[in-house]
Amino acid sequence: MKIAFLLIPAFLFLFMTNRDDDRTNTFNDNTADSVLQRMSDKLNSLNNISYELKRELNYSSENYHNETKWTVYYDLQSEDKIIGFKYQIDDETGKQVFNGTEEFQLDRKLKTIIIIDQPDQQTFSNTSALYNSIITLKNVLPLIIGDKTVAKSVGDTIINNTSYNLITLNLNKRRIKNLGKGFDAMTTKSNFIYKIIIDKKNDLPFEVLQVNDLNNDFIKTNFTNINTDNSSPSEFSWYYSTYTDEYKPAVQKELPQLISVGAVAPEWTLPVYNKAENISLGNLKGKVVLLDFWIKNCGPCIKSIPDLNALRDRFKDKKFEIIGINSYDAKEDVSWFCNKHQPNYKIVLQGKAVAEKYSVNSFPTVVLINKEGKVVFSGEGLNKSEMEKMIEKAL
Repeated sequence: MKIAFLLIPAFLFLFMTNRDDDRTNTFNDNTADSVLQRMSDKLNSLNNISYELKRELNYSSENYHNETKWTVYYDLQSEDKIIGFKYQIDDETGKQVFNGTEEFQLDRKLKTIIIIDQPDQQTFSNTSALYNSIITLKNVLPLIIGDKTVAKSVGDTIINNTSYNLITLNLNKRRIKNLGKGFDAMTTKSNFIYKIIIDKKNDLPFEVLQVNDLNNDFIKTNFTNINTDNSSPSEFSWYYSTYTDEYKPAVQKELPQLISVGAVAPEWTLPVYNKAENISLGNLKGKVVLLDFWIKNCGPCIKSIPDLNALRDRFKDKKFEIIGINSYDAKEDVSWFCNKHQPNYKIVLQGKAVAEKYSVNSFPTVVLINKEGKVVFSGEGLNKSEMEKMIEKAL
């Protein structure tokens, strides 16, 4: 009986302790989903929001770094059916405005205005200030919260002696779309990981850090001076007609057509990278020549290198040459690029004027020239199997 007497209080104590823990978890739920839900509820309760935005792109794997700052204002009560909000975005170079009907951009240096009177989703997908923004979070949070395949964790982080929630999301091979309306399926080797820092006092985001599990590349967007109770900008600031006295319509230059099949390839002479010599197209007469126009910060340019290397190996015993023409990068950047990606064909520098001669408007662009010096193919990108057939035919 004495043993039973001692066990019963212990059992009751354990039972009561567990009940207290359950009650604490119920009222102080701090799971990743609950933190995200509070932020989602907060963002959806707002009529407007303004903040200072800083975006840092750091692609150390590609030797690229860039920082940009904007001041943004979002009217979240817009009845616009395209994106559901209006905005004014300012930086030191200009201003972008979407008033629910048209989008226009002011260039402060040139004093020009570009008006897009029928913007579509693609227009806003290309707006840099919207990338991993608070608008992105507002739209994507319900999808993330409801997606049980997303690995989520919650923790704390200290910034300037203030404690913040830190949410980590692993989206695997998916990337959040610019406006947050879904995900892009990616074919990268790495997984996309997002770290969201949230102010505990108001459930508003402080920072979004996009990283991966393969290297140290990252994209960081930081939100400061957030105001959720703004006076709306003046009514006339939303209309492009307000600015037409100071800003004149920008003349949209029509891009020249890429050099056509059958044309005689223009002559050129350029310095060869890593060698004290020049090479000219005339030196290559009697050979089939594949020109690859490229720049350093170009994903498709990088992806085409293995195919170009394979073509060079395939026809190395034939009268065939590949010349990689870099349009404008500094020699140091070309050196970094070549050391990392290892092209096995000749690279030439200072090719901007040559690219203009051939009317190259995008990268990579390839031009195949036959033994007589005439163009037999020109186009954007590289299709290895098709190019192989054309080279064989030209040889």
